[in-house]
Amino acid sequence: MTDFPSPSGRPKGGKSLAFALFRPVLFAIGAIALALGGLVLSHRANPEIAVLPPVAAPAPAAAAAIALTDPEPPPPLTAAELKGFQMKPADQAAEPEPPASDRYELTLRLERGDTVDKMLADIGVAEADRKPIAEKLQQLLKKKKLALGESIELLMQTLPDQPDAPRVLSLSVRPQPEREYIITRRDDGSYEGEEKIYQVSPRIVRVEGERNGSLEQSGVRAGAPSAAMVEFIRALAYDVDFQRELKEGQKFTLLLEQLVTSDGRVSHPGRLLAGELRLLKRTVTVIRFRPPGGADQFYNPQGESVVRSFLRTPMDASHITSRFGWREHPILGYSALHTGVDFAAPQGTPVLAAGAGKVKMAGYNGGYGLFVRLDHTTQIGTGYGHLSRLGPGIKPGVSVRQGQVIGFVGSTGMSTGAHVHYEILVNGRFVDPMRVKLPRGRSLEGAVMASFEKERDRLDVQMNNRGSAARVSEAAGAAPLTRQISR
Repeated sequence: MTDFPSPSGRPKGGKSLAFALFRPVLFAIGAIALALGGLVLSHRANPEIAVLPPVAAPAPAAAAAIALTDPEPPPPLTAAELKGFQMKPADQAAEPEPPASDRYELTLRLERGDTVDKMLADIGVAEADRKPIAEKLQQLLKKKKLALGESIELLMQTLPDQPDAPRVLSLSVRPQPEREYIITRRDDGSYEGEEKIYQVSPRIVRVEGERNGSLEQSGVRAGAPSAAMVEFIRALAYDVDFQRELKEGQKFTLLLEQLVTSDGRVSHPGRLLAGELRLLKRTVTVIRFRPPGGADQFYNPQGESVVRSFLRTPMDASHITSRFGWREHPILGYSALHTGVDFAAPQGTPVLAAGAGKVKMAGYNGGYGLFVRLDHTTQIGTGYGHLSRLGPGIKPGVSVRQGQVIGFVGSTGMSTGAHVHYEILVNGRFVDPMRVKLPRGRSLEGAVMASFEKERDRLDVQMNNRGSAARVSEAAGAAPLTRQISR
């Protein structure tokens, strides 16, 4: 039998009546269970929500009240249940951005008509600061003046309340590599001056290059100072026939002695210690050496002075355009004795005195154009024609030394292009400058020769790249000496 009435409408039994009486209670219990389940889920999602009290079910008619116990608290969440969830962090206060720096560096260059006071005024520095800065700098410089183009380094500060009137924290100027002058602002607003003296040390550097055009300019392009190249060419000129032996692409090496400050600035670009020119059939080497009680001179590796009575050629010329002897004159059109040798060279190339002597003539001389005649002895004289202008101080009666500039290449007189006519007279007769025999200078001997050989071997190691080519003294990097001028 079932607890449900039959379709025939049979009378209800006792069990059916009891079920009918407790059915509302069962519905109430189900509703409470659903409410408790929702509360547990809500508590797990947010434990801060308070647990709701149980809802009392309405007592059905003619039935005893049923008391329900409080549900047990839900178990705490495990680590596995928390996996994949992340608590939202509390908002953190944003860090303030650092304030923009109010200091900056500035470099000014001294132009024509400028003063330090004027330059500072141009960038808005107040007069109350400009005057003491200029005074302190003048005290350091004493009577010296800054050259045009000199750089002035400034450390500036912008004040929030005076944005258009920057303050000078420091000013520095370095007119020489070994000396720097610094003006610094103190905390009390006054200024002090300081002179830094950098220690200077020698170092040897090697310059290598090859001839492309002028030998002097080839060396300058390779990194040698012009003065060192002029010394090198003059030392070679006693022994090298620049017109016959000097060719394009020939290599040369120089050893220079530079002076360098303790912070690495070059104080002197370098004087020539030794040089080597590699010709087609031979190598010519010159070495600087000072014998006891004498002056610096250049010698060959055998200890023989390169100085001869006369230079082989009066300049670093590119090529010979006309040799000594009979020829057809290019302008007059008839044969005549060409009394010298014509050296073609660019306009303005310096022309050197072939030997020590006295100026006999300096002026225009017919077809020779601007001409210089030198008397070296009572028997020997030299002449230089077609010059564009004379050398400094060259006039009749003036004594000149060997290698001194007596004029510059030009094309004056009867000339078809820039060149110099060079001639030598011996006892009043013209001789071929390229064939005349020139005696060598004196040779070193004894203990002096032994001292020279040590210097020669030392330089030879560096010339041939078997040693250090650039040595700086251990003193480099030392702190500079300072001298302060108080307010």
